[in-house]
Amino acid sequence: MEPDQPKGMAQVGAGLRAVRERLGWKLPEVAESLRIRLPYLEAIERGDLASLPGPAYQTGFVRSYAQVLGLDAEEILRRFRAEGGMVSAAKAELSFLAPVPDRAVPTNAIVLLCVVVLAIGYGAWYLHTDHDRRLAQAVPSVPAELAPLAVPPKPPAPVVVAKPAPAPAAVAPVTAPATTVTPAAPAAKPVAPVVATNQAPAPVAPPPAPPSQVITATADTWVEVTDATGNILFSKTMHAGDSWPVPDEPGLTMTAGNAGGTEITTGGKAGAALGSTGNVLRGYALTPAAGASTPSPPAPAGGTK
Repeated sequence: MEPDQPKGMAQVGAGLRAVRERLGWKLPEVAESLRIRLPYLEAIERGDLASLPGPAYQTGFVRSYAQVLGLDAEEILRRFRAEGGMVSAAKAELSFLAPVPDRAVPTNAIVLLCVVVLAIGYGAWYLHTDHDRRLAQAVPSVPAELAPLAVPPKPPAPVVVAKPAPAPAAVAPVTAPATTVTPAAPAAKPVAPVVATNQAPAPVAPPPAPPSQVITATADTWVEVTDATGNILFSKTMHAGDSWPVPDEPGLTMTAGNAGGTEITTGGKAGAALGSTGNVLRGYALTPAAGASTPSPPAPAGGTK
């Protein structure tokens, strides 16, 4: 942590780093998965958001990092803003260019030019057709005395339809004398040799044991779980049917925004609601603290609204 870095921002970043380390993830692997440069993720874990490119990148990088860790991104952003770590984006000042004076060709000139082009085209077409008509009139017709010598047009050639060839006469099949065929005996299949081995079968790994406790939501509720040092292990708004297994660590406590919609399942058996609907439950002990002889009793349900 840098000397001039606020303590609150560094604590929020340290909480993100603790969640990543408990998941067993390496920071370079997370950076490659999110397509975010490694120095930016390191700055977020230090709480040094001033090292990020700008306000928009600060919000986007922190939200993406919190979501991949399974945390409530909006809650993490709120904590950074509460510590003064989020810089508000400066309002952009727009400058509009002055309108360019209209120097286009007048509409009347365009219409006149189109009329002239159409007139020239029509004149060229008329001259061409009139020239062809005069050439046709200049060709003299055949004189009457030469009319018998004119070659008459040839009639079209007759179409010859080929007749189909007659079908060949049916030939009576030749019946061969029946012969008895004796099937050959099937060849004996070779028997594969049996090789005795003294190798014992590979041991089968036992299935993993289910978690001793599971936080289950029966209605919308915000749940946050912290360890004995105050680091955040889980922070998210859970909906009906969502669940989260509680790690086997000492000194875990839970805060629930809706005690009536939060239950603890122990050993596969669902428990009752931890309080009334809408009440806030604070400091609920999930696991006994390190060194305690007996597990601490659960905090009273209800809390404060």
